[in-house]
Amino acid sequence: MTNIPNTAPSGASGGDNDEWNIRVLLPAARLEHFIVRKQPVEPLTTIAVIDTETTGTDPARDQVIDLGYVILEVDAAGDIVDVIAAREALCDPGMRIPSRVSLLTGLTDADVCGKAIDLDLVEQDFRQVDVFIAHNAAFDLAFLRHLLPCTAESAWICSLADFDWLVDAQLDGRALGHLLAQIGFYNSGHRALADVISLIHLLAYPLPTGQPVLGALLANAARQTFRVEATRAPFGARSILKARGYRWDSPNKVWWIEVMAQNLDAEILWIGRHVTPFGPAPRTSPVTWHQRHR
Repeated sequence: MTNIPNTAPSGASGGDNDEWNIRVLLPAARLEHFIVRKQPVEPLTTIAVIDTETTGTDPARDQVIDLGYVILEVDAAGDIVDVIAAREALCDPGMRIPSRVSLLTGLTDADVCGKAIDLDLVEQDFRQVDVFIAHNAAFDLAFLRHLLPCTAESAWICSLADFDWLVDAQLDGRALGHLLAQIGFYNSGHRALADVISLIHLLAYPLPTGQPVLGALLANAARQTFRVEATRAPFGARSILKARGYRWDSPNKVWWIEVMAQNLDAEILWIGRHVTPFGPAPRTSPVTWHQRHR
C-alpha cells in the first residue's frame, strides 16, 4: 500500500482524511527477477509451474488450446535458484472456440488454426520434473494426462487447495488474479504463460516467517494424508458430513474427507459415533501427491 499525499483542491470530496490511500500495482516481473542468488540449500527440486487454457471443462470432450509452463529449480528453503525452461504453445482444437473462452483468453479460431503442441519437446522437458504445480491442479492434470499420458502418475501440488492463503499468507480470496493484486502486481490477459508467471509471483511471496510461499506449499503437499470414506453413510447424515468438510464422490457414491495422519483415529471415531454407529467401519487409504487431486 502506497500513501500518496492528498493534492485534491480544497473542498474536494475525500472525507475527513488528509491522504488518499491508493494501492499501486506493478506489472508482472520477468522470470529472472525471481532467481535468488545464493548458495542453494540441498536437496534441490525441479518444479514445473503449469497452466492450460481449454475449450471447456470436460477433459473427455474439450481440448487444450494453450499450454504454458515454466520449469524451476528450487532449493530446500523454497527459494528459486534457476529457471530451466519457459514455454508456451497454441493448439488447434479441431472445433470452434466458444465465445466465452475467446472473451476470457483473447484467443480466436484464427489464432490457433493449424497450430500444434510439440509433444515430444514437452515430454522431454517433463522427464526432469519432480513435481507439477498448478492453481486448481485437478483441472490441469486431467487435461494434461489426456495430452501426455506419461504424466498420469506424476506428483502434483495445487496452490489453490494445498495452501491456506488467508491463515498462512494473510491474503484474502483465492482467485489467481485477486491474489496477485493483493501482493501488488497485475498481469494483462488470461493466457497460459501469463497465468504461470502470475502464480510464480505468489510462490515467491515471502510469508511473515520469511519463508517463501513455495517452501510452505512444498512442505504441505509432501506430507502423507489419508482419505477417509464414510462407507454406506445414511442419506440423513449428509448435512453433518458437509458441515464437517466431507465431499461427495459421485462416481463412487461415497462421502469422503482428507485428513492428516495424526487426525485419522479421531476421524474414524467421529464417523462411528455420528454417522454409522452400527457399522460398517469407514474405508481409509493413504494419499500422497502422486494420488492427490485426481
